[in-house]
Amino acid sequence: MKNLMSASVLAVAIASLSSPAFAQEAPAEETGTTQDQVGLSDIIVTATKRSENLQDVPVAVSAISSESLQNKGVFETSDLNNTMPNLQVSSPYGQQQPNFSVRGVGVGTEFNANAASPVGVYVDEVYQAFRSSHGQQLYDLNQIEVVRGPQGTLYGRNTTGGAVNFITKSPQLEGQEGYFTAGYGNYNRINLEGAIEVTPSPDKFGIRLAATYVDADSYIANRLPEGPSTAAAGGASGLNFNTGRSPGGTQSYGLRLSMRWKPVDTVDLKLKVYAAEAEGGTESPIPTGSSRTSDVISYTNPNFLLGGLFSALAPAGLLPTSYSQSGRGLGINEVELDSVGVATSRARGVVFDARIDLTDNLKLISVSGYDDGLYSQSSTDCDGTPLRLCAIGYRSKFSAFNQDVRLDFDGGPFKAIVGAFYGKDKVTGDNTPDFFNFLRDVRAAVGLPASYFNPGGAFNGTALSAGSLPTGIYATQHFVQKRTSYAAYGEASYELTPTLKFTAGLRYTKDKNRFLDGVTTYFDDTGTARLITVSDFQQGGAFAPYFLQDVRDEAGNVVIPSFQGLGIPLPGGLRNQGSAGRVTGRAIVDWKPVEDVMVYASYSRGYRSGTFNGLAYGSANQVYFVKPEQVDAFEGGIKSRFWDNRAQFNISAFYYKYKGQQGQVVDASATANLISLDGTLKGLEVEAIVEPVNGFTLSASFGLLDSSYKGGDCPADPSTIPNFPAQLGSCVVSSGGPVSVGGNPFPYAAKQSASFAADWDVIDDGDNKFTLHGDVNYTGQFYFDSFKDYSRGPLPAVASGKFGDGNGKYWVANARATYTMGNYSISVWGKNLTNKLYYPFGISLENLFGTGYRVRAQPRTYGVEATLRF
Repeated sequence: MKNLMSASVLAVAIASLSSPAFAQEAPAEETGTTQDQVGLSDIIVTATKRSENLQDVPVAVSAISSESLQNKGVFETSDLNNTMPNLQVSSPYGQQQPNFSVRGVGVGTEFNANAASPVGVYVDEVYQAFRSSHGQQLYDLNQIEVVRGPQGTLYGRNTTGGAVNFITKSPQLEGQEGYFTAGYGNYNRINLEGAIEVTPSPDKFGIRLAATYVDADSYIANRLPEGPSTAAAGGASGLNFNTGRSPGGTQSYGLRLSMRWKPVDTVDLKLKVYAAEAEGGTESPIPTGSSRTSDVISYTNPNFLLGGLFSALAPAGLLPTSYSQSGRGLGINEVELDSVGVATSRARGVVFDARIDLTDNLKLISVSGYDDGLYSQSSTDCDGTPLRLCAIGYRSKFSAFNQDVRLDFDGGPFKAIVGAFYGKDKVTGDNTPDFFNFLRDVRAAVGLPASYFNPGGAFNGTALSAGSLPTGIYATQHFVQKRTSYAAYGEASYELTPTLKFTAGLRYTKDKNRFLDGVTTYFDDTGTARLITVSDFQQGGAFAPYFLQDVRDEAGNVVIPSFQGLGIPLPGGLRNQGSAGRVTGRAIVDWKPVEDVMVYASYSRGYRSGTFNGLAYGSANQVYFVKPEQVDAFEGGIKSRFWDNRAQFNISAFYYKYKGQQGQVVDASATANLISLDGTLKGLEVEAIVEPVNGFTLSASFGLLDSSYKGGDCPADPSTIPNFPAQLGSCVVSSGGPVSVGGNPFPYAAKQSASFAADWDVIDDGDNKFTLHGDVNYTGQFYFDSFKDYSRGPLPAVASGKFGDGNGKYWVANARATYTMGNYSISVWGKNLTNKLYYPFGISLENLFGTGYRVRAQPRTYGVEATLRF
């Protein structure tokens, strides 16, 4: 793959140098800006499905042009973090699968592949249903637009937080042009990017080919060497092995072919075909320890599910009593992980965009898209220690088709859009939870056979004595999810006066979700299938486990007979389905009291489609349909330009009423359950740009958030709380027991965020240009899940370590300097210049696996880039 990609990009460069047609000076690069006025450029956005000046759109939207993306050093989706108000980007799965959070609304605690993000991600207007493809189009872009707030009218489902639009470059039908960029940075980061555009028929037909390639080493070193694990019982079973692989690092490529044909002036057809792949080590968990003042993990901690077992067996040398990274002499960029898997992400697709002018005022627009792909993560450490406590593997194949067709009428003061949408997608999930695998070695050391089966001590106190040795939980989980969505929508605006406009829109969406072929099978240490926990098998009218083999005690006596031996037929896969219909919409009033000033107020409703639990491997009862979440948003704002077009100031304030926000918690059996919560959110956003003199621009943004879940205390009688779903209102069953989350903030909803940037054309004499860019970005404290700081009820026993602190406030500074000579430019860049250590993602697993974990952000990086434009 690496050689093929390198050859493809080099071919672009060779073609550019060998063709005389490309020796001419390159035309201005296509961007979302116009340059026909003094001072600040107009930014053209498509947030309302039309090309409009950002300052004329009564919606909170921000845009980053291709030039700004380069200046800010946006190589990966995580680099977008806080580049605009109240935008956070994080992920435990690498850069190809980002979690976008807009105004405190995001995926948050959900890490199952079949969950749709509440922040809709679009590439050239095509909805990207699966998160594993959200980070694979970050090259040869025209711009990125982020529309904040519910977008339930023109965008539809799964946009309760907003929408992120990746707008790729299309042929301009004006001639030949292109570019080639090559860069090198620390951690042996090599990046190549290029594009070539040809126009066989000017103003009629054009082709653009773009490509990218990135290869980078890990910034975290795994100090645990490859080979047999001896962390427990001296590795007595001989079945546990350390991979020796370091986490992180990546090798990725992307190819995109775009064709545009305008047979007549009234018809504009675009076809884009793309493919992308990324492969690298999985992200590294950093363990948090058993207290907030130390990184020491106490395995004999009574809060730990197996603390009693460790206390009993540690004196015999079968198990350790504790682990500490600092005690092992590890630095902040070092870990000891028993298993680091390989994460592979693939996506390919096609987009067909047809725009036909039916009359001078009426346009027909059709956008069709198909994409499919894969996300695969081989078994990966999820406790961050040499002891094989927690590992899990994921594999998800997906495919999706989306069709949007609409009529766009522009009748001067009256404008309207009427359209219909159809979408269907499919995901096939195959996951491999592997918990407490170190017990293989303990079992072997005490002389029990590999066929001994007591996963996680599940049979203790029932079929087996309370003191029986537990075994590890190794399982395979399979399911298929199919979703279909239909929608009809319309939005119209009317200028009541030359300065006053009213806009209203409605959308009706009908979604159907089917969960099919759900089967989870548990295995013993010989690799023999022993138990099916998720299937369509029932006893007494209720779902129940199905035993494939006899369960025996330590003496070899049968305590649970095989159901097959009893003549009970093998079960089939679990099936379930859910459907929902929703009306969403918005109403906006905007007023322009003076030129270049707009005041607006709006109401909007968005919703996120219902879903099933994609990590339900403990019981078929966990596969229940979670109803759609809904948000009603009230917003007001001002957009303004002043000082002879040299200054821009935009401000917005908003209030959300949330109903049924989807989330995920891990229970005491180490399985995940879906929950839904009600809450409110309010905030403020400010964006300002000023160009005091030509060639020098200052920009700043600021965001405030105040989020809170509704609800009071848990009931006095815990038996009133259902098991599935594991909640009663705001009372949620955590892995330590029931606890109320009422009053807690939303996950990843930082109270404050800010960004400050400066761009200076130090030299600009026409032939030579030297520019400097610098920015600093601030993020306030936020928490990793709905339990906030784990201070209530049983929660101190769930997370007594640093995980409960969330992530503290931090600043990150970046800079870039570029010197341009005609068609050539060279840049030096640096990101996270102060080498700030912070953690944008975390999961609490302390009482289940002895420690919670966090994923750290990239350390200081720097490098050089050279670009040729032709």
